[in-house]
Amino acid sequence: MADDIKRLLWDSIEQQSPELFKLACDIFDRPENGYQEFYASGLLSDYLERSGFSVERGACGLATAFRAEWENGSGGPVIGFLGEYDALNELGHGCGHHLQTPACIGAAMALRKHLDDVPYKLVVYGTPAEETTGGKIDMIEAGCFRELDVAFSYHSGRTTGVSGGSKALQSATATFHGIPSHASSSPHLGRSALDAMVLSFHGVECMREHLMDGSRVHYTVREGTGPSNIVHERAVAAYTLRAPDRPYLEDMTRRFKKIIEGAAMMTETRYEISLTAPFYNLISIPALNQAALANEEFYRLPRIERTQASNGGSTDFGNVSWVVPSVMVYTYYCDAPGHSKEWVAAGKSEAARESMISGAAVMAATAYDVITRPDLWALVKEQFRQKTSGPGMSSFA
Repeated sequence: MADDIKRLLWDSIEQQSPELFKLACDIFDRPENGYQEFYASGLLSDYLERSGFSVERGACGLATAFRAEWENGSGGPVIGFLGEYDALNELGHGCGHHLQTPACIGAAMALRKHLDDVPYKLVVYGTPAEETTGGKIDMIEAGCFRELDVAFSYHSGRTTGVSGGSKALQSATATFHGIPSHASSSPHLGRSALDAMVLSFHGVECMREHLMDGSRVHYTVREGTGPSNIVHERAVAAYTLRAPDRPYLEDMTRRFKKIIEGAAMMTETRYEISLTAPFYNLISIPALNQAALANEEFYRLPRIERTQASNGGSTDFGNVSWVVPSVMVYTYYCDAPGHSKEWVAAGKSEAARESMISGAAVMAATAYDVITRPDLWALVKEQFRQKTSGPGMSSFA
């Protein structure tokens, strides 16, 4: 019976695919950066309303977010599908976000069509700005997602699988303020902001040698400092810290702040640090991951990676996973690394359409498992409770 329903879910998504892929291609052709996704959010909201969903535009106080709901009966699990649609600055859709929300819509509509004998609620969230400051973080602070029993996300990938986690991430900007002077005739009167910035880079490199495996640190010059024959008054740099989990990220951030302070002390300059809201690591729920992987195998998807390795990147979906049991499925799309011109080139390909269909089907089938198997739902809730409470919490992340 379950296998028959899952085949019907796939068939339903395949039948919808011309409309769903057209939505994706329209979003691809009009790339919008974070919090500017007015065309994409409007297009998707209109489609959901025409399809019978109750849609709240501007959800959680964000102009380009939305929340769409459909309910069958009452008292069953609340299933969330979280989609993105922001593009990369200058590159466009080099991360496949144009496919995500159409896949979420396909999953929700397939479930609605083929599952009517048990109670449940479906919620499709449109979430902006994942590539920049993390729209889901703002949405959590506004109270979103807490009504969900399970949250699903899909991402195109170089393989097919289930995310075993993600890195926690902290972005920072440091601005150093020096005293300007002429570098030849009166260098003794100046204090160089550029020297402070360069020292901060060296300090980061020294810290890098003493970080836990899986940690990463990146940095770049944010603003040019001027010609070489002056003592530079201002220097601005951007830094990205990544850690295996949320607690270790907090410790890395503490050490990073000392590096910036030390660089300013050594050069007798002043500094300011600006920190964005951190991305947390994605908490892996074994029962959810195993169910999703089993459905990828049921559908015989290509290039399945069964190890459930931790993702090398970071996502604000990780923050969602600290609020509600969550799973991210990914399906094969392109051989090249993400955030590349090759991913942009594949954006409207047959491989992109197949990735979207596969991701939608796996989400729908796994949601079907949660809805129809009280034992699985109970196990998911218990594993989430264990991983987000108690003194050993960080070891599970």
